[in-house]
Amino acid sequence: MKQNSKSSFDYDTLVIGGGITGACVLWDSSLRGIKTLLVEKNDFASGTSQATSKLIHGGLRYLKNFEIGLVRESLRERRTLAQISPHAMKTLGFVVPVYSTMESFMLRAGMEMYDKLSWDRNHEINEDVIIPKYSLWNYEQTVHQFPKIPRDKLRGAFLYYDYANVNPERHTSEFIFSALANGAEARNYTQAGKIEILPGKVGYRVELIDQLTQKISSIQVRTVVNASGPWADVIESQLGVTSEKHLVRSKGIHVVVRKLSNEDCIVLKKRDKSHLFVIPWRGKTIIGTTDTVYEEHPDKFRVTKLEIQNLLDEVNHTFGYTKLNLQDVDFYYGGMRPLVEDPTEKSSTYNASRKSEVLDYAEHGFPGFYSALGGKYTTSRAVAELVVDQLAAYLPGNYSICKTNHEPLLGGKYSDQASLCKDLQKKFPKLNGEKIEVLAQRYGSYAFDILKEIQNNETYFTLSGGEKFYSEEVLAIAKKEAIQFASDFFFRRSGVGVPGLPEPKSLEGILSLIAKVKKWTPARVKQERTQILSRYKIQ
Repeated sequence: MKQNSKSSFDYDTLVIGGGITGACVLWDSSLRGIKTLLVEKNDFASGTSQATSKLIHGGLRYLKNFEIGLVRESLRERRTLAQISPHAMKTLGFVVPVYSTMESFMLRAGMEMYDKLSWDRNHEINEDVIIPKYSLWNYEQTVHQFPKIPRDKLRGAFLYYDYANVNPERHTSEFIFSALANGAEARNYTQAGKIEILPGKVGYRVELIDQLTQKISSIQVRTVVNASGPWADVIESQLGVTSEKHLVRSKGIHVVVRKLSNEDCIVLKKRDKSHLFVIPWRGKTIIGTTDTVYEEHPDKFRVTKLEIQNLLDEVNHTFGYTKLNLQDVDFYYGGMRPLVEDPTEKSSTYNASRKSEVLDYAEHGFPGFYSALGGKYTTSRAVAELVVDQLAAYLPGNYSICKTNHEPLLGGKYSDQASLCKDLQKKFPKLNGEKIEVLAQRYGSYAFDILKEIQNNETYFTLSGGEKFYSEEVLAIAKKEAIQFASDFFFRRSGVGVPGLPEPKSLEGILSLIAKVKKWTPARVKQERTQILSRYKIQ
């Protein structure tokens, strides 16, 4: 039911949480004309959204639990993301070894169903992100591609395809910056404090705490969307409401090591029968993930040396590769998955559903307050659509239907990579072809904005995986993308530090350019450098 209060409000909606769900809610509401502010107490995409396996997938393994609806939704959203942000998607093969007749039978049935459920996977997407049909490898093909794989009883392997999402941290932020370009507002390092319902239950007064200055302000909003992921129950407690749904936090960690395999990801079974991915990525390999219950306060989250060692032990045992040790870890990261579970089911987060829930607290006495719980990165746009549908139905006024299933993000406004490269070359004729191709692949049509920072030279920095990162990229991101600390740039907006620590000359060069834009003193640069270097220590 639409509320009709004529009270003065600063915003129609406040979104709490700058991860992928909050970012999608902001993008959707901006396209519908809902005046929205998003706040994030840390940096955008600094929680769960920076801790993924960097994949956009349909969830083949969910078929084992007969979650056919979730798989179909995931496959549909996989295609949608390829439509609106093709530059962020890269077709990736997944190889699943087979060691028994029964396993082969079950996998073939799963592959057939996965294929049928993704019947529209290549409909109205550009040719750069086509998803092929699965295929079966024999023993010789499997061993040729993965010579270190355990061979005892090996029969062959299945090859199927999903997408790699090369930089989900940036992809998340792109939803936010696309919304900003459409009139929305977003503030990082801004915490939502005390939340009070207004007299007459017509809206909410929310205390906002600037984490950089500790200044406190307050705003009045008609509605609130709790999109804080693993912190969702913390936000609920600030309002004084208790959800009937139980939030379980699942801890997942990944490590980045040297290149171990070819262009395909290999899917292996760990000793506990859960799955392990060995993912080729940016000249390196990502190994992950773990899936264990996390019961401490989310603010205390950290990745331990023991957890990293256990993951290395698992891949050494399962993959049979040259033994990896802590010195081989170029980077590591972890996060918490917010899962909606039955309160009695705490033993296995691996088998817990990745379904999402949108909760409306009107019956609890808090009309216009919503929580988005659970879900997975791939389906976040669809979850946001459900949330904003409820906002549009509740808020006074008439709003358009959802457009996020076809409206491209800032970087998605092009037909195909070849045409985009030609257009970029025409606009910037002095640039070499390699640079054009790299920026087109990295940013899509947003490359035009990146190159407005033209330096008329070929200055670039070498990253740990061997990639080139250009000075124009550093300048554009530092100027336009709400960078408060060097870590925001290195580990989220650009991802230059995620493959590993850049070589010293590149590290200093990047820091120097950021400092020039932000007008940092030498003392501040030293502080930022120390913070960056500390991120590579295993404790």
